Order: sequence, then C-alpha cells, then structure tokens
Amino acid sequence: MDTVKETAIQSENKINRQGVKGIITGFIGIFAGLIILLISSGRINWMNEWLFFTLMLTYELIYVGFLLKVNPGLLNERAKLVPEGSKLFDKIFAVLYIPLYFSILIISGIDAGRYEWTIMPLWVVGFGVVMFIASYFFSFWAMYVNSYFECTVRIQEDRNQEVITTGPYGIVRHPGYIAGIISFLAVPIILGSWWGLVPSAMLTIALVTRTALEDLTLQKELPGYKEYTKKTRYRLIPWVW
Repeated sequence: MDTVKETAIQSENKINRQGVKGIITGFIGIFAGLIILLISSGRINWMNEWLFFTLMLTYELIYVGFLLKVNPGLLNERAKLVPEGSKLFDKIFAVLYIPLYFSILIISGIDAGRYEWTIMPLWVVGFGVVMFIASYFFSFWAMYVNSYFECTVRIQEDRNQEVITTGPYGIVRHPGYIAGIISFLAVPIILGSWWGLVPSAMLTIALVTRTALEDLTLQKELPGYKEYTKKTRYRLIPWVW
C-alpha cells in the first residue's frame, strides 16, 4: 500500500473537527428537546420528560463512546447532515425530519404534560422504554458492521462503498431504519401521549417512503446490490416487506 492511501485510511479512523462539531450538535439537540418539553408541558415535575431526557442522554453517550471505539471516522461522516451527492428525496426528508420530530415533543408535552388529556398506564410507558432500548440495539448493530452508515442516501464513491451483507443486513436490507421507526413510535409512548403518535406516525410513513426510494437507488447505482436483494429479500420486516 502506498503512503498516500495509508495516510487516507488512518485519517478516516480518527475523529476530526467535523466529528467533534457533530458530537456537540447532538448534545445540544438533546438539551433543546428537554427545553421544548419543559415549555410545552409547563412544568418541571413531569416524570415522563425527565425519563425521556435520561434515555436520550444515555443513548448519545453510548453512541459517541461506541463509535469512538469501533469506528471514529463514522462520527465525521455522520456529522455531515446533507453531504455532497445526497439524493433530492433525502434532502426533502432532512427538511421534514426536524419539525416533525420536535412536533412529537410539543404535542406530547401539551397533551400528557400540561392538560393531561392522555392518561397512559405505567406499563405502557415501560413498554415504550423497552422499544427505545431495542432501537439502541438495532442502531448500534447496524453501525458496527456498516462503515458506510451515513445520515443521508448517496453512493459513497469517495469512500469506495461496498454492499454490506453481514450482521443484521443478512436479515433485512435496512436495519438502521427499523431502529428509527421503533424509536419514533416509542417517543410519544415514553412521554405518555396518544396524541403524540400522530406526528410520530407521519414521521414513520416518511421513513418507510425513504426506505423504498433508497432501496431503488441502491439497486440502480450500487454494484452488487441487485444481487444482494435476491439473497436478503426483505427491506424492513421479514416475510412482510
């Protein structure tokens, strides 16, 4: 291997300024979510908002520590929210994601926190916690085996992208999106709000649509992916779709 290639590989395995910025942005987003919940609920003694904040903070700490250990370069890549080459449909999703996500927190805070229109049993909230932790597992498992696990859809020619077929990718083609869907549905349940499931369902529909469009893109543009679909037949749910 020549010196230039070796240097490039080494640089990919180290966190850079972009990666540090991404880490800081992630934590800012979590605290912003807490502030939104405090304002929308109008109270500081609502157990659900602090439970959600704790789960999110725990996830972010594990996420950063996990990638620093197994793939620091992925932190750099995931910090680029809309990198060059991202598909148009994914840019649209990126625009929709933030308002839809924060609307889950706003509606849940107003519903279950401020006015208590929804009174959700504790065991249901607990089930939401289990769902959220399960999403941890799928997300980290996918990131562990897939070094191309970026935030947007693009053919990563600059990183010599290859088809990943190991780990969860041997079961379904988009395990990371399973994690996303589970977490989107878990958030309003953790917050104890049935009304919060409305924007959550909208975000889930958007992610399923994104899955279908990404899959078509990969089949057309990523060498070997078409053959991979014949071995791993299902996109998100085994024996269903």
